[in-house]
Amino acid sequence: MKGKVLITDPVHDLLQDGLVQMGYDVDYRPEIQQERVHDIIADYVGLIINSKIKAGMQLFERAEHLKFIGRLGSGLEVIDQAAAKEKGIHFFNSPEGNRDAVAEHAMGMLLSLMNNIHIADREVRDALWMREVNRGVELKGKTVGIIGYGNTGSEFAQRLQGFGVKILAYDKYKSNYGNKYVLESTLDAVLFESDVLSLHIQLTDESHHLINRQLINKLGKAIYLVNTSRGGVVNTADLIYGIKAGKILGAALDVLENEHLAVLQGEELAVFEELVKERRVLLTPHIAGWTHESKKRIAEVVLDKVRQFEMQSEQGFGT
Repeated sequence: MKGKVLITDPVHDLLQDGLVQMGYDVDYRPEIQQERVHDIIADYVGLIINSKIKAGMQLFERAEHLKFIGRLGSGLEVIDQAAAKEKGIHFFNSPEGNRDAVAEHAMGMLLSLMNNIHIADREVRDALWMREVNRGVELKGKTVGIIGYGNTGSEFAQRLQGFGVKILAYDKYKSNYGNKYVLESTLDAVLFESDVLSLHIQLTDESHHLINRQLINKLGKAIYLVNTSRGGVVNTADLIYGIKAGKILGAALDVLENEHLAVLQGEELAVFEELVKERRVLLTPHIAGWTHESKKRIAEVVLDKVRQFEMQSEQGFGT
């Protein structure tokens, strides 16, 4: 056996089966919590996590044999990357596995938001037939700005191509990605020209509260905002300000700053209660990348990246 791999979250069976075939002893414990992972991590050479488990120096100090960490999905904010590198622990994510799901969900949320589908559905169920007040807005002819042009941003742009829109994309860390459908742009141009703004970025110290009152006041037009990335990218209180000020026509949010809704208190609870009162806000519970198909593809991607890591290690590239 090559050693033990701990999987801490639900995953498609093919990941476990594939790791066993590669010679690993797999410990599948989807109900395990952070404290218990710390207690037993010394026994494992591999760790597969989602967003529940945080992998930082406190964990790494106990991880005597840990060689790699695989993230089920895209967000690497759950891994202290600097600490992992210091300890020589290889880490990777799997955004290729759910990029189609996220792009489709973002598209669906945007269309629902602009056409008041979520509102009209509730009203009809209450025997209200409100046609004029639910008159929609078409995407055709609009400018859609995309911040972050990686896996999900580029897939969202692909979904937009049949709608007759102008697509502007900004990515601080990429260049030469424009094509006949997508115009590589600056952040200022995206903010000034866009009718729709969609976020597809990692949560980092730099991107935390990127969408804030100052940025909202820079907008050239009133916009529809879509966030399927990470809740912390948007300052929720400032978003509410933007809605009330008429600078944000509507917001489709699959993610929130604090997704543990049952334990919200104080200011966080007050802001959340104000958010959910807004007719122009559409909410889903962090399910953009959560399809039956993406569950399988994420497992396939993680398995393939473990194989790649093994090959690199055998060739002497290390981490």
